[in-house]
Amino acid sequence: MTAFFGSVIAVILLCLFSFSVFYMISTVVENCRDLPVCAPTSPLFGDGFKYVVTTVGGLVSALVIAHLTVAEPGNAPTIGSFAPETKMAVYATNTVVVLYLLAWIATGLAALVVGVMLFPNASSTLSDIGSTWLGLAVSAAYAYFGIRPSSDRREGGSLTAPTSGDLSQGQKIPNASEVVTCGPIVKKITRTDPEFASLVSNSNAKIAFKDEEGTGADRMMTPRLKGKLDSLANVVASEWPGTKLRVTEAWDEDNEHADGSLHYEGRAADLTTDPVDGTRLGRLARLAVDAGCDWVLFEDSAHIHVSVKVA
Repeated sequence: MTAFFGSVIAVILLCLFSFSVFYMISTVVENCRDLPVCAPTSPLFGDGFKYVVTTVGGLVSALVIAHLTVAEPGNAPTIGSFAPETKMAVYATNTVVVLYLLAWIATGLAALVVGVMLFPNASSTLSDIGSTWLGLAVSAAYAYFGIRPSSDRREGGSLTAPTSGDLSQGQKIPNASEVVTCGPIVKKITRTDPEFASLVSNSNAKIAFKDEEGTGADRMMTPRLKGKLDSLANVVASEWPGTKLRVTEAWDEDNEHADGSLHYEGRAADLTTDPVDGTRLGRLARLAVDAGCDWVLFEDSAHIHVSVKVA
């Protein structure tokens, strides 16, 4: 019974996600199809709509990856702990699962084509959904087929960097400076600045915040960074059950970083896992890339650093 109700909720979430994405696609196409360059001067979608679609999309994608991870390669994923006993029940279960996966693939692929390939400047939210889906789709395929590329040896016998996709310490993606990738800051935002109103407080229960200052500053960030961290938190929960994403630094109001740091605009965050496990940082960095963070650096043995562009 639990598996049944869980499946119903999963289907409802998928329907909400798919309907929202295709509504966004139709709106973008309608506004941009006759324009040589589409760059709307006002947002096409409200903040509430964008929050719901990105949150639900993250939950659906996390569910897909979680089930593909535990499925045996070549076998259809199951519905929770439900174990059909008859051939008809097995066929019905497999059909539902396949249709669910196909709907998720079709929705993400449509967002990728329209939001990233055709009209990349029309809606950053739709572009983020498409690019994030691509990374998660690759992760899902790796999880289902159990792909673990082996490492090769360079000439002279030394090992190359791991080829599993995890980042090594000091590695950044993309391989360019943070300023070039995400853009420089305009100013250091303080609580009394009008720009402070553009920051949001992240209250996601799947994220642990260090908050060593006791002011809630680590929860403050731009909506774009919040969306990326929310998506990453869902993937972390699926990758390591019982583990949360942990934010040790986000918006900085105490001048603890170098001049020009994106922390001062709430566009950067330092991350670990909770419980803290340094051996997971390379994998966490890769998941951050897949979750759509614009710039990711495996900074040191204590944390990774992520940042985003101006929305």
